[in-house]
Amino acid sequence: MITMQQIAEACGVSRGTVDRALHNKSGIRPEVAAKIQEKAREMGYISPRLMPSLMKTWKIGVVLHSANSGFVRSLAYLFQHLPDNDLLPIKVILRTMNGIDIQHQLALIDELVEIEHIDGLALMPLANSWVRERVNALSEKRGIPVVTLNTDISDANRLAYVGPDNIASGRSAAALMGLVTGGKGHILPLLGQQSGHYADSQRLTGFLAEIADSFPELEILQPQCCFLDTQLAERIISRAIQADSDLSGIYIASVGRHGVANALRQNGQVGKIHVIMHDITPTNLQLIREGIVDFVIGQDVEAQGTKPIHILYDYLSKHHMPEKRIQITDISVKFRCNIGEY
Repeated sequence: MITMQQIAEACGVSRGTVDRALHNKSGIRPEVAAKIQEKAREMGYISPRLMPSLMKTWKIGVVLHSANSGFVRSLAYLFQHLPDNDLLPIKVILRTMNGIDIQHQLALIDELVEIEHIDGLALMPLANSWVRERVNALSEKRGIPVVTLNTDISDANRLAYVGPDNIASGRSAAALMGLVTGGKGHILPLLGQQSGHYADSQRLTGFLAEIADSFPELEILQPQCCFLDTQLAERIISRAIQADSDLSGIYIASVGRHGVANALRQNGQVGKIHVIMHDITPTNLQLIREGIVDFVIGQDVEAQGTKPIHILYDYLSKHHMPEKRIQITDISVKFRCNIGEY
């Protein structure tokens, strides 16, 4: 183990000077302290007062729903590999579910708490009061901190939220739709689920608000829901194409992209009807390359798949509260000119 005396010798200063630099004491110039701190980091120094907590391996549970989506698969990969990539003394215990069943999510949380004895939880919550109550119980009664990601859960006593502003994401989609359509025509919003997942409803809220504010001549058709069914999405879009000659755009709030793509191909409408969707994944970017999708709106999967674990680790090992309890990820836009070899 590296000692303060070794750092002192490497820096050409006294051990007392090193002590003051590493423990933020007075009596040392800031530039000298910075150099000593940098050398300590290079040498791998760990303060003895931090050793008990740093030697512990913290068990952090992760629960993700909609695991059959490309975005969530990317999240799961990041969570699984983060301990090795960042050399953190943590064990990530990942649980995923394909659908949005409330009882399934609650059962996975209970398994992590009662059987795996996790120290902290990173949760992609479903929109339900039972989930909120479970988060509050973990935090207030069990002392298990919870960080929500991707979608927040209102009034829950969580440590932090890491994820997009879904309403702003919906507004971004509407702004792009207004531009590519020239602000005229009929637009069909396609939802993946009517309830259970905050992203669909929040994105649609933002989308409708921006259209009303900025593109009043665009007519928004009654939003349709495909219930995570690709074939149903295909039938919905095919019927809309055949029934409405003024259909100018399709807004995919979450899932249904394959059904939409199939309908556009079969009806000879590729490149004629504008499509905007969410989540930067290889599959979605391929739809841009094929000319089926105009824009894909991203929500920074890297931040969502790493920040929750870092926040929980800092809280558990060092008792550090996050600087911000709501950490909004960046909104990015991919289209044919900037996808490259992504």
